[in-house]
Amino acid sequence: MPKNKNVPIKYTSRDFNSIKQDLIEHAKRYYPDNYNDFSEASFGSMVFDTVAYVGDVLSYYLDYSVNESFLDTAVEFNNVRKHARNYGYKFSGAPVSQGTLSLYVLIPANSDGNGPNTSLIPRLKKGAEFRMTGGITYTLLEDIDFSAPENDTIAVKFNQTTGQTTHFAIRSYGQASSGKSFLTSADLTSATFEKFRKIRVGDSSITEIINVVDSEGNRFYEVDFLSQEVVFIETTNPSAITDGVRSIMKPYVTARRFTVFQDDTGTYLQFGFGSDDDDDSGLTDPSQVAIKMHARNHITNRAIDPTKLLGTDKLGISPQGTTLSITYRKNDSASTNAPPNSIKEVSFSKMTFIDEPSLSSSEISEIRASLEVNNEEAIVGSSLDFTIDELKVRSKNYFATQNRAVTKLDYEAISYNMPKKFGQLKRVNIINNPFATNKKLAMYVVSSNASDNLVTTNTATKRNLVTWLNQYSSINDVIEIFDAKIINFGIKFELETDKRYDTTSVLFDATQRIKEKYAEKFYIGEPIYINDIFSILNKTQGVVDVKRVEIVNKFGSVYSSTQVYMEDFISQDATYYKAPKNVVFELKYPDNDIQGLAV
Repeated sequence: MPKNKNVPIKYTSRDFNSIKQDLIEHAKRYYPDNYNDFSEASFGSMVFDTVAYVGDVLSYYLDYSVNESFLDTAVEFNNVRKHARNYGYKFSGAPVSQGTLSLYVLIPANSDGNGPNTSLIPRLKKGAEFRMTGGITYTLLEDIDFSAPENDTIAVKFNQTTGQTTHFAIRSYGQASSGKSFLTSADLTSATFEKFRKIRVGDSSITEIINVVDSEGNRFYEVDFLSQEVVFIETTNPSAITDGVRSIMKPYVTARRFTVFQDDTGTYLQFGFGSDDDDDSGLTDPSQVAIKMHARNHITNRAIDPTKLLGTDKLGISPQGTTLSITYRKNDSASTNAPPNSIKEVSFSKMTFIDEPSLSSSEISEIRASLEVNNEEAIVGSSLDFTIDELKVRSKNYFATQNRAVTKLDYEAISYNMPKKFGQLKRVNIINNPFATNKKLAMYVVSSNASDNLVTTNTATKRNLVTWLNQYSSINDVIEIFDAKIINFGIKFELETDKRYDTTSVLFDATQRIKEKYAEKFYIGEPIYINDIFSILNKTQGVVDVKRVEIVNKFGSVYSSTQVYMEDFISQDATYYKAPKNVVFELKYPDNDIQGLAV
């Protein structure tokens, strides 16, 4: 080959056949006098095949490496899971199912026999374990107070001679999750200081890290990211009996925190790189968050310095010279769903009593032995049948939400997702506060009682809601929570019926159809469409004509105290009753509030 000759190289040839053909052409062009045996059985052909083979393999792995670097083109499940983690989506390697369990205890009657002996009513601690047929374990996630007023009580045992009630059964409900709790430890007494210490807890079947405590009694809290130093802790609500909210949510700043991640090798805890000297746990001073304004002889609004929201730049404490006790929950089964009425066995339980020292051991043993469990509805959840495409979609959707509240729907969804133990909302509506000058948002809320009737949301729930929303809201969003006005209404109608039909049956059928229509509670600001009622009545068999439909206000006594003139809410075309944005309509007692007349 002549010296200093530029050899054209085809970079587009990347598969075996193309590379081999380029090598043959190269040899024919530049080495015609040195080599001319291009038969398949020649030594040169073997060399061509070998080089083409190596080139094809290198090309494949180059493409593979590039494709696996992006979520859209990745095909390996473990790589997709790593991308999902970068998107903020946590993927559990084990299935999880959660649902509601019915819990029963048998309590001796008081001396009068008119109710259970209150001193013997227990409190079932969370962590109790129950089993279904087939061996799957479910763990109770919350304390159950059998003395709560919303529980059902029924007389079940009687004195055969006197007929007086001797025992009452109390039913309560509690949330449970599939999986069994385990305890392990990590000995770091002789370990040297390590930045971003990583500890393997177990295999990838772990579904939840319940508790992490060091040998000095300091608790470490799980966070989504190490830069997150504020967690929300649960404390007992002293007014739980009166307002129905079991727990109060409080923000807590902690330097002892960790993140959890999983891969095909196991489940790991990762800590920051601070020392015990960097412990900034507690509540921060709000005055230190403001940016100081210097060199000014006038006062303006102070700004917030986001950097001061981080009490430390070391992303939490890396434990050393201690022993960590780690409690976790895991599932070994590939399916954790439970059909109705399949969870019957009590594996482990712990009960406490108001005045336990005054009770006899036989009384305590009898009550503990009386504990029964059942799942009235099926318990379903996730599974291991995650496809790669499903994981990609979920990761992108989670990343799009950014774990924040921006739109009205964001705030409503987050409000409904507040854990029930902190209070429950039935309906939520958010509008721009018309009375505010700084673009405040007004959130109107309403709750429901045990009978599913709308009631004013109590103060404890609203306080927890404020705390709950603060972790998602934007820094410039100001939300004020108000009580929605409840307006109870009744429906009166008059029908002309076919003489061939029984009038009573026609009225009953028409009333039932209206009840079914309004079985679901109204949303705040949702109007009452009169045309819907006319349509229901006209479609009722035996109805010739609908003479009249009237919406009347129900107030006082067992109804809401809000008294209005329904004519003030009717639209110009008289087709619906318009509800203001802070008003919710309620057909409270359908059996009494729907009145029909037939002619």
